[in-house]
Amino acid sequence: MDRISMFTTTAITWKERLSNANTILLVTHVNPDGDAIGSLIGLMMALPQVTEAKIIPVLQHPIPTYLDWVPGTEHSIALSADQSWPNPDLIIAVDCASADRLGGIAPHHIHHIAHTTIIQIDHHATNTLFGVQNLIVPDSCATCEIITEFLPYLGVTITAGIATPLLLGIMTDTQSFQIYDTTAKTLSLGASLFTAGADHAKIVAKVFRSTRLEALTLASRVINEMHTHGKVVWCGVPLSWVNELHATDDESDEALHMLQRIEGPEVIMLIKQRAQGVKISLRSRTANVAEVAKKHGGGGHIHAAGINFTDHTIDSAAALLLPDLTALCTDSSASTNHSA
Repeated sequence: MDRISMFTTTAITWKERLSNANTILLVTHVNPDGDAIGSLIGLMMALPQVTEAKIIPVLQHPIPTYLDWVPGTEHSIALSADQSWPNPDLIIAVDCASADRLGGIAPHHIHHIAHTTIIQIDHHATNTLFGVQNLIVPDSCATCEIITEFLPYLGVTITAGIATPLLLGIMTDTQSFQIYDTTAKTLSLGASLFTAGADHAKIVAKVFRSTRLEALTLASRVINEMHTHGKVVWCGVPLSWVNELHATDDESDEALHMLQRIEGPEVIMLIKQRAQGVKISLRSRTANVAEVAKKHGGGGHIHAAGINFTDHTIDSAAALLLPDLTALCTDSSASTNHSA
């Protein structure tokens, strides 16, 4: 189905669902990034144009420091176990590949989700299609790109307040229009958000030109301890380093951004230690790292994927994944013109 037909058909379903809802819960994935928060806040700002329903934005708190300035995030809540379930008529999930990745909802409330209508918008190729209506466009660079294109089909006029979070999502997922899947459509939709009044200067200042010394210090320590395994370069981030340097979990991604600039490796792996287990980020120049992520219970995109292990250390996770990643590099026949 072509995009026009897909968006037209989806808009009909959405309009019906929206008109029949009194309370709508907006949700996204755990550990929300720029695309997750941009998608959720962008929709939160847009939906009042097409529905009178009460809209409840749910985000995992605390919001990453580089994103807590986004107008509208102050209205978001996290549904902790001691709060009552708001009994929404409709849940809209954005930028989330599977229902078990929804963030900001305590396990105490998860059983309610199975009894609530879910519709979703996402761009992950590994999406499990967990909604009753799934607008999934894997060749879009960001969920915010899909939403930018889709909103006019709902009859929404994109204002400056809507445009800023949507441009944020596109810019963060493309690393400011640098990664391989940036297309002419991406640039065109970005330009339309500029025209609508998106605060590009604020995004650049807060996200791309505002790095704390603690983050750079952590990144330098991580990179100093990096390992090379064939065409795979990997680093671990012990929680003790994060705490010692007074950094935050999301600030360790600064090391990932630096590693992606290395010429030569086909796969970059960053393993973050968590209070329980580890989180793995995989980036690739030529290989489909989503295959390895999916094999081990994770997901994502062809050249950017992730895995969460609750029962592994940094070293045990590396030992488990390195054989698969090395084999992936050997088998890869994709173009080397892409950046990791």
